[in-house]
Amino acid sequence: MSDIVQAILDSYRRRVGSELIPRSGDARADAGRLDQFEGVVLSHDGGDDPVFVYANAAAASLWRMPIDELIGMPSRLSASPEHRQSRASMLADAAASGLLTDYSGERIAQDGTRFVISDATLWTVDYAGRPGQAVVFWEWTSGSAN
Repeated sequence: MSDIVQAILDSYRRRVGSELIPRSGDARADAGRLDQFEGVVLSHDGGDDPVFVYANAAAASLWRMPIDELIGMPSRLSASPEHRQSRASMLADAAASGLLTDYSGERIAQDGTRFVISDATLWTVDYAGRPGQAVVFWEWTSGSAN
């Protein structure tokens, strides 16, 4: 897991120009720090139907599921069916540019609870030559965007 965390952190620094968290130089310590980070951090691989490869504790809490269930879940399932196309368009835009800021969109937790994320930053992650994407955000509101 620390390799994934290092890829997320290195890619964030490269794309955004600042550190997501203070880094210690110790991959295990950085992984623990990101897991307990106050913002929501998720990352998926670059497959045809991307799956989550990383989720921190804040993400697991928001999606109301254990981290080990969130990891491996197709990331499209994080959005309700009616919002998956707009989510896919946003992911394509972010992939084309490498970075997308100030993103907002509706998501759905495992129990069906809907919430709207706002001011999210999405960036491309290089997983040892394989592309993926990660997102961080601190703001969300309960309820539907409609």
